[in-house]
Formats: sequence, structure tokens, C-alpha cells
Amino acid sequence: MGRKRSKSIPNTRAPRLAGPSSAAPQGAAAQGEVERLRQELEEARALLREISQGPEGERSRVARRLATLEEERQVARGHAVEAALARSRAEAELKALRDAIHKAPGLQGWLLRRASRHLLKG
Repeated sequence: MGRKRSKSIPNTRAPRLAGPSSAAPQGAAAQGEVERLRQELEEARALLREISQGPEGERSRVARRLATLEEERQVARGHAVEAALARSRAEAELKALRDAIHKAPGLQGWLLRRASRHLLKG
């Protein structure tokens, strides 16, 4: 005969944690932002070519706008680099944690490995 769980005892299982795939949307968002800024820069350059035949006042306005866009592009590139570094650091920490769990001795190590297997399933 199998053992049944009493209906009067509440389910006390801990909620499952999100896996490493939850970091991917952040990187994708940063990549999308960089792509959007590149497109804006190309549009500004096209506008500059269009207006380059116009009066001198318009040229200086467009040149200032292009300089601003170039600065924003450099800032976006910096953010993308920081995001890539943060992701690689997080992946290294996750690998170190998994290695530590795998090498943990005794009963506690066995419990940690068993718990980690259950987390990976969900």
C-alpha cells in the first residue's frame, strides 16, 4: 500500500527559482537599445546629407545634433559592454557555485546535490 498525504497538511514545498535563462532578456534588451541607437544615427546622417545643400544655420544645427547622437551611441556601447561583463561574471559565479555544490562532502553535500537536481528539473 502506498502512503497518501493527508489533505489537512498544507503543501510546504518552496517555489522553484528561475533558471539562468532569466538573464537573457536583459542582454537582448540592451542589444535592442544599441540597434535602435544605430538606426537613429543612420537616419541623422541621411538628414545631414539632405540638408548639406541648405543654408549655413541649418548645417550647424544638424552638426550639433549629430555630435549629440554620436555621444549617445558611445554611451550605449559602454552600457552594452557593461552588460556583457555582468553576464560573464554571473555565469562564472554560477559555475563556481555548482562546482562547490558538486564537491560538498557528507550528508549536507548529498542534500545540496539532490536539491539542485530538483531545481534544474523545474
